[in-house]
Amino acid sequence: MGVPVLEVERGVLLVGLGLYVEELDVLAVADLHIGYEEALAEQGVYLPPLQVGEVKRLLGEMVEASGAGRVVIVGDVKHEFGDISRQEWRETLDVLRYLLEELGVGVEVVRGNHDNFLVGVLRRLGVPFHDPYLREGRWMFFHGHRPLPVEGFSGGVGGIVMGHEHPAIVLRDELGARLKLKAFLVGEYMGRRVYVLPAVSPLMPGSEVNVEREPMSPLLREAGVEGFRVYAVDLDAGVFDFGTVGMLRAASF
Repeated sequence: MGVPVLEVERGVLLVGLGLYVEELDVLAVADLHIGYEEALAEQGVYLPPLQVGEVKRLLGEMVEASGAGRVVIVGDVKHEFGDISRQEWRETLDVLRYLLEELGVGVEVVRGNHDNFLVGVLRRLGVPFHDPYLREGRWMFFHGHRPLPVEGFSGGVGGIVMGHEHPAIVLRDELGARLKLKAFLVGEYMGRRVYVLPAVSPLMPGSEVNVEREPMSPLLREAGVEGFRVYAVDLDAGVFDFGTVGMLRAASF
């Protein structure tokens, strides 16, 4: 069936867990967190290394649905903060080769806070690495763990695409059953349109935005998320507009 697609603005589409920008022919995705199973194993939680297969499947469906010629990974390709682990090295190469060779798309990476020691892997495949952001036309792609670079306030930037926050919502019914869905946040900051991407990693369920909490991202702390619109994603059922963060918090789902 493929991933759901919703055009939120002209030429800007939510495609599965990615954002397609038509004028750039770019599919932006964030927070793959490759190698997370190895990190969990060090904490005594043992999972089979199945995440990479799901990440590749989802990336393939998003590329197919959008028709994108390029993929921009907006930070946190890998999980470990320190040196790159054996699992991260092997699986990152696997995912990048899948995108480059099997899907035939261009790939670029914006540095996230987990992407230390990643450059050696990227250089091996000739994948550009942008630190701290990628700027193309009126669009800026940056991970979001640091304040927005000063260039984001000048030079015609009109759209900001970021990750880091892992937004999600939790819905509860009258019997107390809970359903957690990953979500996009779309709003404004200093006159710029801001698109916050959900985490691609299936092991990162996300941070609940419909619960009062301080955002991780400095930009979102400054912007205030109450006015951001929430688009929740069920990969089998579709993308759904749930109104603003403020409305959801008031409704106390």
